[in-house]
Amino acid sequence: MTTRNSHVPMPGSEYVPLVGSSAVSSVDPHSQISVTIVVRSRRPAPELHSDHELAARLPGQRQHLSREEFESRHGAHADDLAAVGRFAREHGFEVIETSAVRHCVVLRGKAGDFGRVFRVEMKEYEHERGRHRGTDGAIHIPKELAGFVDAVLGLHDRPCALRHLAGAGVKKAVRARFLPNDVARLYRFPRQADGKGQCIGVIELGGGYYKSDIESFFASIKMPLPKITDVSVDGAKNAPEDRASLTAFMNAVSSGKKIAPNGDAKSRRALDSAMSTTETTMDIELVAAFAPGAHIVVYFAPNTEQGIYHALTTALADKKNRPSVLSLSWGEPEPNVSPKYAALINEVLKNLAHVGVTVCVSSGDFGAHNGTPGKPSVNFPASSPYALGCGGTTLKASGSEIENEVVWNCVFDGMHGATGGGVSRLFPRPPWQQDIDVPHPPAKGGGRGVPDVAAVADPHTGCRIVVGGVEGVSSGTSAVAPLWAALVARLNHAIGAHSGYLNSLLYRLAKESKEHETFRAITHGENGAYRAGPGWNACTGLGSPLGDRLLAALGGK
Repeated sequence: MTTRNSHVPMPGSEYVPLVGSSAVSSVDPHSQISVTIVVRSRRPAPELHSDHELAARLPGQRQHLSREEFESRHGAHADDLAAVGRFAREHGFEVIETSAVRHCVVLRGKAGDFGRVFRVEMKEYEHERGRHRGTDGAIHIPKELAGFVDAVLGLHDRPCALRHLAGAGVKKAVRARFLPNDVARLYRFPRQADGKGQCIGVIELGGGYYKSDIESFFASIKMPLPKITDVSVDGAKNAPEDRASLTAFMNAVSSGKKIAPNGDAKSRRALDSAMSTTETTMDIELVAAFAPGAHIVVYFAPNTEQGIYHALTTALADKKNRPSVLSLSWGEPEPNVSPKYAALINEVLKNLAHVGVTVCVSSGDFGAHNGTPGKPSVNFPASSPYALGCGGTTLKASGSEIENEVVWNCVFDGMHGATGGGVSRLFPRPPWQQDIDVPHPPAKGGGRGVPDVAAVADPHTGCRIVVGGVEGVSSGTSAVAPLWAALVARLNHAIGAHSGYLNSLLYRLAKESKEHETFRAITHGENGAYRAGPGWNACTGLGSPLGDRLLAALGGK
């Protein structure tokens, strides 16, 4: 029998309840749950933000670690993993997985036993985003683990990332203004490179897609079918909403009808599934159309802290597919994110950078305030300095030229949809943003400006998609992350090298290329708290891409 004195609290591990959630009951102590023990690296990979040599080095001049090299240099130590295994056996937990490269041991056992061991009380919470398990108080780590355990995931399973429905709720029917090839031409994607030899990972946290929709979409834009591989993480699979319901939902969206659940839990779940299926299908169709030569790998994972950690580390450890770019169109306002989780995911994104992976993340679709009360807030993980944060614009074109491009900020069914952007509360301003005018952070210790880049997000000027057999339109920064991921894959193909960690290099190029800009500056519009203007701004970052100039600046031809 252990006592509290045999445990130490884990700072920053307190459960952050969803606003509006309410505890309704205790968790059944006999229910089976899985818990992930995250173990320290044997030798932490170095930070990259202050590496001035790296910022000056073009992708073709960089040396990234292979996944095998990363595991041997920076994986978890065998002794630490073995100690967690002994701990598990002593307490009657089953060891499901042990991974040095992913720095974790996954255990399975009774909820009540985990609660006693980690000194937390588990409760069932009710919320419009779904019933879930929460915890009361900080996690306490047994002293024998405290020296090398970085986090414990899975004690709660609250939804921890939002997605935005593509094109839903617009007041009148909207038809796609562009085909993906149109947008690629307008943004001057490298014509000589289509992403061949690159693997783009797309992380999805719900829903799924129908192969028939993918086939219909690519037939409609007269492009060959892409190579798509599904990877199941923690048992999550391609699970689209049933065909009839999805088609009815998309017909309502396409005709401009207001979409709302009937109020009962079943109706809410069906709507959420339809929205997630639309999101997932859109992500896949866009990234594959913008980089038709690339191999697309879809990592399906649960929408939990544990699920997202496992999805990102699965991509890190994936020696079969070896993605060089990741697209993540999901995120959560920083006030809803625990500091421990944010630091953990930031570390994973850093590790991905060391193996040459560029991670493109949407900045959010609800403007600067992001649906949270009080001060403006940005989305995580777009706010991680190891993520390429992707903001949104409204794009108007005349023929093959861009006529006008401004900050995306439009009305959806009485609700404003606008690009997320602002200043992080969690991450300080990185060195590569020191020379730009980032607004004052809303919290001490913050300062990282979001987003870094932008592209078309307005549903009134979006791309064609096909979901549930119905033609729809892309929208939101959820559509920008796959666009930028595809562009990076095409740049990688043209250069013949992986770009990896791009942020410091892109900011240097933007600063130095005054006569031959690598970005189209977005100087008009606002997102609710910040206005666009010359140079970097908290609505659209450095701007939208000038793909051919980016290629030249990155050392390609």
